[in-house]
Amino acid sequence: METAKQHGAAPPQTVVKVCGVRTVEAAQAAADAGADIIGMIFAPSPRLIDVPTAQSIARAVFQSHRADAAQATDGDGAQWDGVSGIGHSAVGPDFFAACCERLRGLGRPLLAGVFQNQPLEHIVQVARAVPLDIVQLHGTEPISMAQQIPVPVIKVFHVDDAFSLDDETGGGGLLTPFHHSSILLDTKVAGTTQQGGRGVSFDWNIARQLSDKGVPFLMAGGLTPDNVAEAIAIGRPWGVDVSSGVETDKAKDPEKIRAFVRSAKQASTA
Repeated sequence: METAKQHGAAPPQTVVKVCGVRTVEAAQAAADAGADIIGMIFAPSPRLIDVPTAQSIARAVFQSHRADAAQATDGDGAQWDGVSGIGHSAVGPDFFAACCERLRGLGRPLLAGVFQNQPLEHIVQVARAVPLDIVQLHGTEPISMAQQIPVPVIKVFHVDDAFSLDDETGGGGLLTPFHHSSILLDTKVAGTTQQGGRGVSFDWNIARQLSDKGVPFLMAGGLTPDNVAEAIAIGRPWGVDVSSGVETDKAKDPEKIRAFVRSAKQASTA
């Protein structure tokens, strides 16, 4: 198996996003395990969450990490100004590296809301109501939508056998600066409009091509506590995103969450 040392510098520790969280207990388990981002799904999905429940999760996360986050937030959400503070001389990989570094600094797990092909007004309303630190656009939304969302945006790019990184970095908008703040590569599953959380992997060597360009990104799709270290060694992502891989009987499993976070963080320094 390839190791991190064979392929250049990795982040100090791989960022871990636990997605599809639906309860305060699951959110607390993810936070206690060391997850960096807690994802909640507001698009049609078996893991759909309503705003009042998301608000309860937000309150629990803010309160339990208030001391850690005291210098970065007032307890009512992120104080981050999106990409406006990043100089316009930063383009391409430099832009995304600057965004990703800024996403590390709140002193508590960030709260991300996942949307898929939903109206802009709805996305903004939910982001403000919860409140969310990050919005994840998981559908076929135009990249320009990110400029109208008041928090940083993770934009998904779905990978299948026809995926071409050259096409995406050229005309597909993947590396267009001053739109989305971070990139997520996830598996494109045929035969369904509901993408994500399917437990299906893609070829991690495709992700390596992006890493070799010096671009930080998140990687999802079929990750589990058993394979995340290998995925990191091959793909060299800035972060990894898991949902079904830390579930038992369709519910988040605290032990699997702990095992996943531990494996991902240890792989960062392997």
